[in-house]
Amino acid sequence: MATPAIIEKMQKIPTKTRAIAFFSVVGVILVLFIWQVHIPKTNEIKKLDSDIAVVNTKIRENEAKIKRLDDLRAEVKALQERLVVMQQQLPMETEVSGLLRQIQGLVNKSGLSLKLWKPDKRKVHSSGLYEEIPINLELTGGYHNVALFFDSVSKLTRIVNMLNVRMKNAKVGKSGLMEITVECTAMTFAATEKKVEAPQAATAAKKVN
Repeated sequence: MATPAIIEKMQKIPTKTRAIAFFSVVGVILVLFIWQVHIPKTNEIKKLDSDIAVVNTKIRENEAKIKRLDDLRAEVKALQERLVVMQQQLPMETEVSGLLRQIQGLVNKSGLSLKLWKPDKRKVHSSGLYEEIPINLELTGGYHNVALFFDSVSKLTRIVNMLNVRMKNAKVGKSGLMEITVECTAMTFAATEKKVEAPQAATAAKKVN
């Protein structure tokens, strides 16, 4: 606590000098506050704002990835469904025999007589993805029966193309109806099955060599 003597001395100091001293002290305090508190806190706030901006960017990137993931899942599901359809249309080699029996069944169901059933030489497509399997057919029956057979073949799930259709020897059959002989090629297809060497067999072969 200031003594009367000190107070008396301070009162003798000119007002201007006291004002300058007061504002000088305030200025020093203000500078110290800015230097010791304001600037560090401002820098800390800027750093936090920068960190928040980085986190927000990562959040947006992750949200975009999540959305893309949903799109990819939908795309994969569509491709899987497409693969199922294509496998039905283009059976593997091991399923072709069943398809051929199905075609022969359609011949009988259509009321035709099968005079010739001759699988021709298979040919691997240039893509290497599937084989072309031609089957030479010779059928006899009425026009309506032939049309019914071709219509039934076109409705098969698997792909079967009727090629090189030739009609000949039209004549009246025993039933009194007009009958014809039809020669054609039923072209079906089979996906090629790639054979993968068993790892153990491959390892053994390397050891022998």
